[in-house]
Amino acid sequence: FIDSLKLLGRLGYVFDLGVDQHRRGKQQLDEALEIIARAHEGVPEEEKVTFIINHLCKPDLGVINTTDPSFIYWRTSIFALSACSKTYIKLSGGFSEMPDSLKKQDPNALFEALFPWLGVVLATFGPRRTMFGSDWPVCTVGVDEAWRKWKLLVERMCYMATMDPEDQAELFGGTALRAYGLTGFSLVF
Repeated sequence: FIDSLKLLGRLGYVFDLGVDQHRRGKQQLDEALEIIARAHEGVPEEEKVTFIINHLCKPDLGVINTTDPSFIYWRTSIFALSACSKTYIKLSGGFSEMPDSLKKQDPNALFEALFPWLGVVLATFGPRRTMFGSDWPVCTVGVDEAWRKWKLLVERMCYMATMDPEDQAELFGGTALRAYGLTGFSLVF
């Protein structure tokens, strides 16, 4: 597996990495760090495989207390993952990790509940290594106006972080274009 990841890097490909802390616990966070370290070990920077971490590592977004061991372990792991070169994170998958009672709330209540998680991602990866992910149509399961709500949440995060228009454009498209090596597209933001 590791040799295949190294081959992907030499070929200039990207690997989307799914981690599910909510259902699989901290072991998958540890394994993600090990996989990235082993795939990059002894490889020149330009040949390292690019990793895109999906869905914020699927934390338990029902945890509201930032002193909860689950949140602390997730936060520590996100800091460690952000230290890995050629590694990005996707702001996606939020609704699937929320309790049903939270999913039904208005965007303001959702933002208040998610702010600690979003803040950690933005503080560690920054807007140039974080990309918006809509999760369409999966995000619509059990959530009214899910795409609109998710976009509003991320826009509010940008506002609260006093993110300039250039960084917002990166988060909503530029980061994805760079990380996936997509050319011939221009940002419309």
